Amino acid sequence: MKKLDSKQHKETPEEELKRLRKRVKQLEGKEVKNTNTIKGLRKELKKKRRSENNYDQRTKSITLAPVPGHRFPLVVIQLCVLIYMRTGCGLRTVVKILEVFSEVLGKNFGKSPCYNTVENWIKKLGLSVYQDDQPCKGKKFAMVMDESIAINGQKLLLALAIPSEHQDRPVKHEDVTVLNMTVGANFKGEDIENKISEVTISAGSEPQYVISDNAHNLVRGILDSGYVHYADISHSMGVILKKVYEKQPDFVELTTLLGKKRLQYHLTNKAYLLPPNMRTIARFMNMSEWVIWGNSMLACYNKLPKEMQEAYAFINDYESLLQELMDALDAIRHIEHICKNKGFSCKTSKECQSYIVAQVIGNAYPRQAHLGLKMLEYFRKEEAQLTEDMNICISSDIIESTFGIYKSKKSPNKLYGITPFALMIPLYPKVVNESVTKTFNFKERLVNVKLKDIDAWTTEHLSKNWVTERTKTLKQVS
Repeated sequence: MKKLDSKQHKETPEEELKRLRKRVKQLEGKEVKNTNTIKGLRKELKKKRRSENNYDQRTKSITLAPVPGHRFPLVVIQLCVLIYMRTGCGLRTVVKILEVFSEVLGKNFGKSPCYNTVENWIKKLGLSVYQDDQPCKGKKFAMVMDESIAINGQKLLLALAIPSEHQDRPVKHEDVTVLNMTVGANFKGEDIENKISEVTISAGSEPQYVISDNAHNLVRGILDSGYVHYADISHSMGVILKKVYEKQPDFVELTTLLGKKRLQYHLTNKAYLLPPNMRTIARFMNMSEWVIWGNSMLACYNKLPKEMQEAYAFINDYESLLQELMDALDAIRHIEHICKNKGFSCKTSKECQSYIVAQVIGNAYPRQAHLGLKMLEYFRKEEAQLTEDMNICISSDIIESTFGIYKSKKSPNKLYGITPFALMIPLYPKVVNESVTKTFNFKERLVNVKLKDIDAWTTEHLSKNWVTERTKTLKQVS
């Protein structure tokens, strides 16, 4: 085979493929003793064909026409939405990432959108999902309800649909459908009852049961609506811990002392051993960090430098309390793991009750026995509502996680309150991973929703944006 002079002519991929095919045919037509020559040529031909196909796929998948009514192709819109929703990137960071893609891929990629455009895509897709007609029609589902903490005097009441039958694993975001988002200053029991009636009609089917925390307005509204109510296991265990320990003298002394030491040792050479901050909201649901800290300090106390021993000597006075709390939290963690991973059924309820009797009530601490009795009361009350074949979800962790995702994405400026960007909440479960995104029609949903639809939804469902009002007022003054 003659070597090509690179100065005279350089083969294109198409010409090289043509030459290799021709050579294979020539050799196949002759009696060739050494078949390795044909095998080698075929292998080379296969590699070239594969690389050519990959080249075509790369270029063709990027050079797509714009989505109708938009200036950008679908691949750019999908990249922006998925990067923002699945990562911790902000809107401006997403634009920077797209600019890097554009720099590397060149003209084929096209221009990058601005961050306002990306935000509009997310709101349009979110509104499209939120307005789906009767998303639970013909399905068996459970409703999870909760309200967020107040943001500039506004609360977000959220209703989610999850599978009513436990899936032998904790509930994931892809299992969720957002049924309702309502913004208000507060919600009474009557408001909750009315909202459940509205949601049941719009969902297209009635929930098998409703899960919430122990807030009085939620419990009252759910019971008045006539549906079975299950109390979230994590909140219930937090309430039980609060009832048993909140007013105990040694507990009050220790928690008060920990707060004082944080202030006293802050910005000193002793600060590296400070206890974690104790939350003001849901404090008893989130005790484990500082209880673990206390027991760790006890374990390493004798190895600390003398100065640190003197500073944290008070911890030795509460060794019994810290061990008692650690045992209680371990027991709670164990039964929560059973109910969240195996589901709540007559079988798992009895398994948890047996564990409580053996490991909590049978323990030497009198307060732990009291704690165990309260835990048994909870399980017996919730189990009384079950039938023999039921295996349900009894955790509202998924709605807490949903609120957490929204809070991580929204503006830190509390003056904004609840904005139209809350529409990212119904969108998130539909794009959280590849398996659910495959069935999500970005193009159709973008085309069917206009920006004026978002404005109309905002006017109907949200309160005034105080940042906008502030800007208008100061502009008039200037």
